[in-house]
Amino acid sequence: MTLTKIFISSLCFVCLHANAMDVPIKEGMAFVKARKLLIKDGWQPNPTYTGEYGVENIILRAGFIEIESCTMGVQYCGFNYTKDKTCLGVGTVGEEVKDMKIYSWDFERLEREE
Repeated sequence: MTLTKIFISSLCFVCLHANAMDVPIKEGMAFVKARKLLIKDGWQPNPTYTGEYGVENIILRAGFIEIESCTMGVQYCGFNYTKDKTCLGVGTVGEEVKDMKIYSWDFERLEREE
């Protein structure tokens, strides 16, 4: 399994598998534009990052509360959104938010709280 697949499969760690939904994003789209389209489409940023340091904290302080994690070296980052009990994990590549591009996404069903 490639690093990218492992990274994307871990994006919605609070979720279980679900069926895919249509989203208004595409591979190669600028992340900032994709984020605006997702929010307009009803997807809510889902805060999952709990650390205090690193690139994630910089992105979090810039107002992107849905950041989960970023890799070292080539900058891959994961962001989480929720809508209708479905979690959407979005993978980006790029060194700075303004340069990030969408490279993948995956859907998972939120766990039921009991």
